[in-house]
Amino acid sequence: MKKLLLLSLFVAPLFSSAQVLLSEDFNALTVGDVSTEITGTIPGQGDYLFFASNGTAPTTSTNAGVTNSQIVSGGNASLGLQFEGPNGDKGSRYMWQDGFPALWAARVSGNNIVELELDINPGAGTTTSRNTFGAYIFNAAGDRVLAGFTVRAATRELFLVAYSTPTGNPVGSYTYSLAAAPGIQLPADTFSRIGISYNKTTGQVLIKGPGIAAAGISVNGSATGTDPAEVDFISFSGNTTAAPNSSSATMVMDNLQVKAVSTGSLLSVNQVTNNVDFSVYPNPSRDLVTISNDMNAVIETIEMTDLNGRVVKSQKINATDAQVSISDLSTGVYMMKIVTDQGTATKKVVKE
Repeated sequence: MKKLLLLSLFVAPLFSSAQVLLSEDFNALTVGDVSTEITGTIPGQGDYLFFASNGTAPTTSTNAGVTNSQIVSGGNASLGLQFEGPNGDKGSRYMWQDGFPALWAARVSGNNIVELELDINPGAGTTTSRNTFGAYIFNAAGDRVLAGFTVRAATRELFLVAYSTPTGNPVGSYTYSLAAAPGIQLPADTFSRIGISYNKTTGQVLIKGPGIAAAGISVNGSATGTDPAEVDFISFSGNTTAAPNSSSATMVMDNLQVKAVSTGSLLSVNQVTNNVDFSVYPNPSRDLVTISNDMNAVIETIEMTDLNGRVVKSQKINATDAQVSISDLSTGVYMMKIVTDQGTATKKVVKE
């Protein structure tokens, strides 16, 4: 690949012998470009390194630049990371902090499962862009995706990525669809929490998220005994001969957490985000918006923030459906965080 990547934050007890190795909500950073360069050599905000490429010649991608990686106010409640993918047939984006090998080496003995959880908003899914976005856990050489996930901008379909050996194929990093066509599709314009894990002892790779059965979907990985060494936010062109890419898309990611555990704990009940899909209507609206869901989730509270991350309204609900007045808000775009007994969702609301 091009470097050893990673996010270095803190090591702290979670429960029992589990450890949180990384945690990032981007709220300590400043709205704007993360980095001042795209070669992955000079740290930017939060000591993040950024690599952007249009791909090897010949390529039709032309938009690699520092603006491909930005801190924006549209995170899941506050600030988030917005990635922009390539606008042509080749190219990639990676963002990371150095230092993960030391964090992994210092883990509690027996914590041989690495778990990654991340909120991702796929947008409306109306773009023609073939770009994919997500997160990868790499080995030290950067040539194996021990576990990862991607979301396709055009369809919002979720995929699992794992270093594995599908029947009849050589070993390699493969992308797996999670259901028959059209696959597992994430809700539009909403943050969904995705969890992936890699078991160093067994090689098993697991994914959990909206639309997936509670037990998750697993693949028998082929990297048994390999230590994870880097964690990346990623985006790729997504171009194929049958479905060429000619435009870029963006997605917003937030609330990264990476843990070392001895037994699986992905997306425990109080951590699951967007296991319930909400309808918020009419949208746009001038006065009242109605919030409803078909899972009988009890809405506990709502919180609305403006695009600068300032809380402009909060309200206790305690009902499965609710009406919220926005008549007192100024014309503009707001993010509504809906907290329920089954998880959390964030919806964009437009005030006319």
